[in-house]
Amino acid sequence: MTSAYRLVAFDVDGTLVHHPDGKTVWQVLNRRFLDGDAINGRRFEMFRAGRISYPQWVALDVGDWIARDVRRAQLEEVIRAELRAMPGAAETVAALRRHGVRVAVISGTIDLTLSTLLPDLEFDRVYTNRIWFDDQGRIAGWQATPYDVTGKPEALRALAREFGVPLERTVYVGDAWNDLGVLREAGLGIAFHPKGDDVRQAADAVIEDGPLTRVLDVIEGGHDA
Repeated sequence: MTSAYRLVAFDVDGTLVHHPDGKTVWQVLNRRFLDGDAINGRRFEMFRAGRISYPQWVALDVGDWIARDVRRAQLEEVIRAELRAMPGAAETVAALRRHGVRVAVISGTIDLTLSTLLPDLEFDRVYTNRIWFDDQGRIAGWQATPYDVTGKPEALRALAREFGVPLERTVYVGDAWNDLGVLREAGLGIAFHPKGDDVRQAADAVIEDGPLTRVLDVIEGGHDA
């Protein structure tokens, strides 16, 4: 790989992992442990309308899991049953790291998604929501990421400063509405299996289908998908 890009950041849901109907980990867990899909829609609309903040949204979901005594093993069981590692995810991350590219995650997923489905992947930095558990597997606490939606560009800028990489030599790979800002911020924004024309328009390159390894060809070639 002779690409000029030296820092690549990935989204998780829809990018490093996938669901056959395009759902996120939050959606599948709430569908299983709360009141189906309705609560996902209600809380999404509350957030988009500004009635709740992002940390409050996370607190509502995780708080309801705690109230129902949902344990780590149950969460992992649903994640394994409903979600899969994106084909080519491990190969893509490994190839980037072999060539000295910094690799990061900037995502609104939960850390349990990666540890359950892609436990062997190595990243230089991982920015996600975090949940921790007690010895019985009960949820003991959580921390909402400051780096989702409008925070994603901030995270990319911080990583670029930390690793001494000019912003124009950074890449972001994502698929959804919460990636719009960071796709525009990155030197190369790649819409991977995009969920809407707004995502396509925000990106420099679009990959409509296929394995994640197609990202390597785009990075190598610049803006050609």
